[in-house]
Amino acid sequence: MANRLARFLCTLALLCISPAFGYPTGAPESSCVDMTPGHGGNVAQEFPSPYVINLSKQELRAGETLTITVNGNTDEDIIKGLLCQVRVGETPVGSFDVPADDEHLKVLDCNNSKASAITHRKADASNVVSFNWIAPQGLKDQARVFCTIVKSFSVFWVKQPSASLTLY
Repeated sequence: MANRLARFLCTLALLCISPAFGYPTGAPESSCVDMTPGHGGNVAQEFPSPYVINLSKQELRAGETLTITVNGNTDEDIIKGLLCQVRVGETPVGSFDVPADDEHLKVLDCNNSKASAITHRKADASNVVSFNWIAPQGLKDQARVFCTIVKSFSVFWVKQPSASLTLY
């Protein structure tokens, strides 16, 4: 009887602990809405992010490609994980262009929208990440790139905005 109870308690403990692990192979689709990592009880940093989201263009026509680069301000500002979307308001738009065999990045289909987010494929440590996004057809509006950037399991910034992007 004591052996059964011990096994039950161990199983219960493992079930409670496992959700606290991060996502070394990228953010899950369940992170698409609030862009918050599932890093246990850790919360986003409140001090300013040491990362910058640079855009290769400020204006884009339908079907054109934008290169987005996320940079740490110093060599110590590494990027172990990220989740990025281009949004008009709270709606993800356009699609990310990542080759299927890319070793570092992969796309997510958020809200049934194909390749509408990008995330890390493995928890590499780099202070710069670049990727391409394709502007959608028929949309004329202001958009922003939003990225959640993970420096470590307990240090991350949620939904950091880029400069405004004009789609026409």
